Amino acid sequence: MGVVKYAASEWERKMTENDLDKLEAQGLDVSAYREQLAERRAREAEQQRRDRARWNNPTSLERLTPYVAIPRSIKTQFFKRMAGRAPWFGKIKWLRKYTEGHIVYVGVVKAPAEAWKGEKHDASTHTVVGVYATDDAHACNAGWVSRVALALRNMSEGKQRVAPGCERIIDMIADEGDRGEMALPETVAEGATAFVRRIDIDDRELPNGYLPTDGIVPHFCWEGTIRCIPADLYAWPSA
Repeated sequence: MGVVKYAASEWERKMTENDLDKLEAQGLDVSAYREQLAERRAREAEQQRRDRARWNNPTSLERLTPYVAIPRSIKTQFFKRMAGRAPWFGKIKWLRKYTEGHIVYVGVVKAPAEAWKGEKHDASTHTVVGVYATDDAHACNAGWVSRVALALRNMSEGKQRVAPGCERIIDMIADEGDRGEMALPETVAEGATAFVRRIDIDDRELPNGYLPTDGIVPHFCWEGTIRCIPADLYAWPSA
């Protein structure tokens, strides 16, 4: 009997909106559980608010605006920071990469808790699940990437129903060994050409060594590759 009670209480502690939707679809009355879940969500939201205030890490994405236009000048700070010294061979391809590559805003869908905090920890590199667009209208649209990342996060955490066509993406988010890239269906992409994938980010590439509060990490895309942009190009100006 004790085992049954423990299992029931454990389920109540972990239940999600998706779980209750499934039970309700079977004709069960889950109103009491929805009240419990609403209280838990309120506590979680308050804790998240406190965490954001404690680990506030703002950025100035508008600082990247001068570098979005293609082709970009080799005289820009962006080119100098990203390209480094010219190679002995393949200079033309190297030049094209850093003058014609695209800047994209990656919205963090899932990341280890320590990646959000400015604390010392064992790992210097974290693997996050990110979403980003490659078309001109959405690649550097902070509002779009924030909305889409939140929707995917809520789906993966069971806070809202999985949108049609997103089932495999949600499975990928849950499977830490899945390193594939998946196109985001139009039901969520809002007309964008968008993708979801796991990305390795070194703490040293981030503002103050951890993820920005808004969960947006600018990256550089070129022919299927993606690379984190150095934080000093968009970090919040120091006082």
